[in-house]
Amino acid sequence: MVNKLEKEYMKYLETGVETPTFNYLTTQLESSRNGLNKYVKNIHKLKPVDEFFVCVVCRAMVGVIERTFRDEQNDLNGPKGDDVAKKIAMDACQRLKIQTKEVCEGLFDGHWPILRYFLENTSVDAKTICSFYIQFTFCNVADHPKFNFNLELDDADQPSIIASKSNGGRKTAKDLNILHLTDIHHDPLYEPGSLAECDEPLCCQRHKSLAVGTSKAAGYWGDYRDCDLPWHTVNQAFTHIRQAHADIDYIFQTGDVIDHMIWSTSMAKNKVVYERVVKRIYELFPDVPVYPCIGNHEAHPLNLFSPTYAPDSVNSHWLYEFLYDIWSKWLPADTKETILRGGYYTALARPGYRIISLNNNDCYTDNWWLFYNGTDMKTQLMWFYETLLAAERANEYVHILAHLPSGDDTCWNVWSREFNRLVRRFRETISGIFNGHSHADEMHVHYTSGGYAVAVTFNGGALTTWTYKNPNYRIYRVEPKTLQVVDHETWIFNLTAANSAGAEQSPRWFKEYIFSEEFTDDLSPAGLDNLLEQMADNPRLLQKFWRFKMLSTDPRLRKGCNRSCMLKTLCRLAVTVNDQRRRCEELTAKLIKAVNSSKISFNT
Repeated sequence: MVNKLEKEYMKYLETGVETPTFNYLTTQLESSRNGLNKYVKNIHKLKPVDEFFVCVVCRAMVGVIERTFRDEQNDLNGPKGDDVAKKIAMDACQRLKIQTKEVCEGLFDGHWPILRYFLENTSVDAKTICSFYIQFTFCNVADHPKFNFNLELDDADQPSIIASKSNGGRKTAKDLNILHLTDIHHDPLYEPGSLAECDEPLCCQRHKSLAVGTSKAAGYWGDYRDCDLPWHTVNQAFTHIRQAHADIDYIFQTGDVIDHMIWSTSMAKNKVVYERVVKRIYELFPDVPVYPCIGNHEAHPLNLFSPTYAPDSVNSHWLYEFLYDIWSKWLPADTKETILRGGYYTALARPGYRIISLNNNDCYTDNWWLFYNGTDMKTQLMWFYETLLAAERANEYVHILAHLPSGDDTCWNVWSREFNRLVRRFRETISGIFNGHSHADEMHVHYTSGGYAVAVTFNGGALTTWTYKNPNYRIYRVEPKTLQVVDHETWIFNLTAANSAGAEQSPRWFKEYIFSEEFTDDLSPAGLDNLLEQMADNPRLLQKFWRFKMLSTDPRLRKGCNRSCMLKTLCRLAVTVNDQRRRCEELTAKLIKAVNSSKISFNT
């Protein structure tokens, strides 16, 4: 299918004639998928028919541009190259109804300079690009030795792991309180009453006349549909936290301050939005140390984080300089070198307690710099190794901040495999890992190849409502000696109720749940692995976890979680390298048995 489409597209570009085969292929392909925007908004969570569509379009169109550009006799090598490339992209966009013209044009204008740089300076092909970008069955190709690597670790004398890590920590009166904010996604163009159901990836910004008096009108405090947060909601959330929690010791902010208007980003816009949000945190919490990390939405162009040697025209250095200027309010001066190098740092929060903040957008499959040279990310991981080694020798405990969960299907498997090697190696030094990105209140247990639990990643959910989520934040109780998380609580407000009350009444934030009261008071890796066993044996317990994972959101609860959803929910808890799923398979086999033998009826 890819070869035929690419061949016919080349004929069309060369002759201007749409052959019957060309029209048949494009018509059949366009009609095969399920919905206009689904693959644009959730490209890594598609059904097989949509996976097929995305993979074929990706390979064929990248192949067309690649062949056209690299043909010395073609226009793309001349002064008209940019115009010809845009013509190809826009034709495919409209012919296959990929997105609106405005979105396609904005995405092309932002990303083409870097794609052109790749085509001029590498031999990367369409199969490689689409295999990295879309890590699912249809697009997978053989291993990429050019992009594979192994970290050289000095761990030969490490003792064998023969049991799961169990620290036995419990709550005390002296515990630290850490606020976790993530995925704030402030939209400066949000307009209450505007159209909340639109053809673009982000709505609630315009077309108010079409929405007035209908159910499609955006709510005042936010909207469950494809919308981010207005400033008055962001500010109200921060103000509430300041008033409700006077005992916060530290703040973790794990990325994605910028909105989902992915076709209209710019350095200027991103700077204004980011600065507004972060400065408000500093204003309300002037004496609380803030430790941030970078989300994929902070970059312009979106998702792209270059190596240091990239030329100025396509370099990310502007972002790192900007972030250091803001972050330096709380971070020590010696973090400057690594922040400017790649947006990562380490800092001593207090004697014996170290923070390591990674820019793991290195592993994000939407970061096209992976295609350029996947081994570039080895630099940061080796720094990570050396920093952990120094912490181990100094008897320090470490908290790791990173935007993406390592087992997410958007995180490149080679990176997550090596990251997990480090987690296993330094399991006694690492006391907690904290992520965002998924917009779900969840966690992930890290395992050895032998099935022993050695670490836990905690995911803080999201402040934004995008999509179908109640706004939330999380507070961790942390044992002050070993820095283990001994409990956490999630706070939300119900968006339906808040919008019903309107602008005259602030949202009513409430404590949705305390983890120890609903599940277990043993939050060690061993304790949480045991909890996963209980969830596999008791589907009702897993159902409760899913409800909290979805932040008790009205539309989510009405839809429910069917059998497939329950299996995926449990599996995700036990996967931290996307292609290493042994523990997932063990647990889901138990869950299937439990479901088959029970009388539980799952909503569809």
